[in-house]
Amino acid sequence: MTLSSRTRRADALPKRLPDVPPVVVAGMQDHLRAQDFPARGMAAAMQDFYARLQAAGLPPELVTPEIYDAVGTSRSRLRALLAGLRAFAPEVPLAPAAEVTRCWDAWLNARYNAKPRKPRVSRLKGLPVAEWPEAWQAALPALDRTVRPYGNPLRPLEPKTRAGVVSAVGLLAVSRTWADGQGVSCPDTPSPDLFEVFERYLLLEREVSYRTGSDYFERLRMFFLRAGLFDRDSLAALEEITGALTEAAGDEEPGKRATLHAFRRRFQLGDVLHRAMDAEAEASLLLAHTTAALRLRQTAVAYALLVNTGDRQGDLRHARIGHELGRDTDGIWRHDLRQGKTGGRKEMEALWPGTCALLDAHVLADRPAWRIEDRMAELEDMNLLTLSDAALHKNFLNRRLEADFQLYDESSAEDAHRPKLTGHLIRTLIVDTIRRSRPDALWAAQYMLGHTERTMQESYRTDFAETAAVQAMDRQLREIEDSNGGGNRAPDR
Repeated sequence: MTLSSRTRRADALPKRLPDVPPVVVAGMQDHLRAQDFPARGMAAAMQDFYARLQAAGLPPELVTPEIYDAVGTSRSRLRALLAGLRAFAPEVPLAPAAEVTRCWDAWLNARYNAKPRKPRVSRLKGLPVAEWPEAWQAALPALDRTVRPYGNPLRPLEPKTRAGVVSAVGLLAVSRTWADGQGVSCPDTPSPDLFEVFERYLLLEREVSYRTGSDYFERLRMFFLRAGLFDRDSLAALEEITGALTEAAGDEEPGKRATLHAFRRRFQLGDVLHRAMDAEAEASLLLAHTTAALRLRQTAVAYALLVNTGDRQGDLRHARIGHELGRDTDGIWRHDLRQGKTGGRKEMEALWPGTCALLDAHVLADRPAWRIEDRMAELEDMNLLTLSDAALHKNFLNRRLEADFQLYDESSAEDAHRPKLTGHLIRTLIVDTIRRSRPDALWAAQYMLGHTERTMQESYRTDFAETAAVQAMDRQLREIEDSNGGGNRAPDR
């Protein structure tokens, strides 16, 4: 296209864009005089966008996902609109377009990148009940009612525990088939031979940890006790193997200590907070509607809460806005999480200012700060991390910690199999910090991690905030904020 033709098109833009603000039109004209727009249909998409805003009586700062959806009638048209807004109207928030973008990306992947699904084969899948020995099948109803096979009442199992027991017995059935393939005949009644085969199968064939093996044997104990199939020798054999596995699992603990030592050698707890701030800074440089920006803000929030409150990964996954975490009108986020493991509330109360600032940034993305209360109302009952009804995958936090905090030389064959950093180890580091700085407040750390009774709550509220550990973490957070020029600091109120 010649320079004169682009100039003519630039001069004609105001007539084509009657609803677009003059300052935006002027920027588009300047661009067009120098070069073509980066996407076809950009001018039409911009006109449609501003016309819909005007019809809805909304300023650009209050653009809704519905407007993006109405304008983005195709993936290419939506991309042209987003490119135009970013280039010529950067004050318009792009975050409301996130869900629309994800829908179009999913459509594209389903249409062009679909791969045939491979059936997922679980390495721990046991034989179905119909293929168990008859005596085991006959004993299955005993899991669902109170029984007294040896005089003492055994209550019905909870659904989750029952499923674990059935899974373990199914694996036991598989181990008999495996043993048969090795030329070893194995009885179907509880006996030292049966349990020895199962132990070898778990450790050699399935390569489970000692701790996992111990858990499987505990489930077998629950099953055969209720079935009334134990004799003195078989029960003693099962308890002996369970004890040996538990002791071996304890011997593996040095691996945990080595991982903690490796972390302390290269990092400190403040580095987790540094990474949280860095993740938010990286997200602010990306288009707010992109999945990459969302993932970075999820990381920032998860890391800050992990150090601030010591929440378990499973509890973080399901935390909801307005329930487990809420925001006061004065800008302070408060924590009221009921733990999935203990059922008790932690009641951490007010979160650190830096954590509050990261939560605000996560909720707002690129929206103006004055929209925070509207956003809180919009997100009531939503998952904190995804800002939707969905939850992140179960191991999200550990995978991000592993990627962000390399403890060993990954090129070393020996180091490649060492334990990686996990949220559980960060929680351990928090307790260690408190133990060393204020041992008399260790009970408060135990409450924070869900290990004490609710009756300590009032003392926890008044005393724990003054421990040396939390004061040190507060100082670290202030240093981080200062090093970032104060850009992430919550405003003084």
